[in-house]
Amino acid sequence: MDRRLRAGVPAVRLSSRLQVATFFAEPSAASRGSRPGSTRPPPALTVDVRVVVRRHFPVVGPCGTRIVEKVAEDIALRRRPSRKLRGTERVEQAIAEEVLPRVAHPFDRGAVVAATKEICARVAAACADPRIAHGGAHVLVLIDTFACPVVFRPAPPRKPAQGVVSAPKSVIVKTGNPCMDLDSSLPAKKPESVGVIGDQRPKPVDEMFKGWVPW
Repeated sequence: MDRRLRAGVPAVRLSSRLQVATFFAEPSAASRGSRPGSTRPPPALTVDVRVVVRRHFPVVGPCGTRIVEKVAEDIALRRRPSRKLRGTERVEQAIAEEVLPRVAHPFDRGAVVAATKEICARVAAACADPRIAHGGAHVLVLIDTFACPVVFRPAPPRKPAQGVVSAPKSVIVKTGNPCMDLDSSLPAKKPESVGVIGDQRPKPVDEMFKGWVPW
């Protein structure tokens, strides 16, 4: 909970989820032509990287609150030579230069940055796979972002600490007869006598402080 927010102030809790899938095209499918309107698979030794950002947010309507899904970004890096994306550093550079500038919303951009490390590892692994030499590869990156409203409630008040009650020094029990009233006074602590080592008898005050007092 953010301490800077007052109690009862509505806020939004954000989260994201990453899914990555890799597909390798068959040599026969890459060599023959595709139907009109369909996407042709990448040729051998090339890779297609597609990054899709989907938003999930609640919408209040007449039938209650429902979660709406919206495709915010759909960015594709097509026909990239696999030899240029075999290292994670090169994939990270491609994402920083060609993907992040096209993501408009700050939260969507932060979700892509948080998933960059895993995306680079998956793309580099696909480019180093031997199957890419026969039909190419397609890497689909799906990032789902979620926004959930949250209302911070005030914390319950703490109970005051109970003080320690000291026992009375004396208690008098009234019996109706003054002669039979009981007094339960606590015995007073007797002062200890001050003596000299080897002598158990108490010394007079003048002798005990002789040399330390002005008389």
